[in-house]
Amino acid sequence: MQNYRDEMLQTLWDMFKDVHGVRPHGMGYEKYSVTDLEHEVAHLQRSLEEEIRHEREMEDRAINACMDCGASDIGTAMRWLEEAYDMEWV
Repeated sequence: MQNYRDEMLQTLWDMFKDVHGVRPHGMGYEKYSVTDLEHEVAHLQRSLEEEIRHEREMEDRAINACMDCGASDIGTAMRWLEEAYDMEWV
């Protein structure tokens, strides 16, 4: 049971960082029961899924805006965005 609890703590710490950008400190997760850890991981999973959905929606809007401004296709719109923001669009 301790190995599972340790795995849940590690998962929680990793997911917390994915969602919030920093690892949790002073949150007292070490004192949580396994059930509470599972609940917190599920909450973070939902938050992460919502963030991914929001990012994809914003990317779609940006691509559509480029196409409204004259990009002939999605590839061109993505290339414009990559050049403008020096990043890769998925």
